[in-house]
Amino acid sequence: MDQITDKVTAIKNEMKLVGLWKKQLPAWVNEYNGQHITTEQDFTGWLQFIYLPNIMQPENRNSMSTMENHIVPQAMKFFGEDIQKGRLLQLLVELDSLV
Repeated sequence: MDQITDKVTAIKNEMKLVGLWKKQLPAWVNEYNGQHITTEQDFTGWLQFIYLPNIMQPENRNSMSTMENHIVPQAMKFFGEDIQKGRLLQLLVELDSLV
């Protein structure tokens, strides 16, 4: 496994640990077209079902490696004040540094 795969696995495990991992695909994911995410629940769904699967695809990594695609600024909006999500934020910082 490569570093990105290892980091995504650690993020998945942390999301499960803090109760953010969803067992079912939210209905809106199938119709997602880049609209703004406004709630933590939608953000974690986007992270789990859109961002992480896309970053796992080697052909998507180059197109996702611009500053505007870094995940941490977006994650800070939803997790910044929550001490329980500190480890998840740290893992996302590490993932950003890899892409």
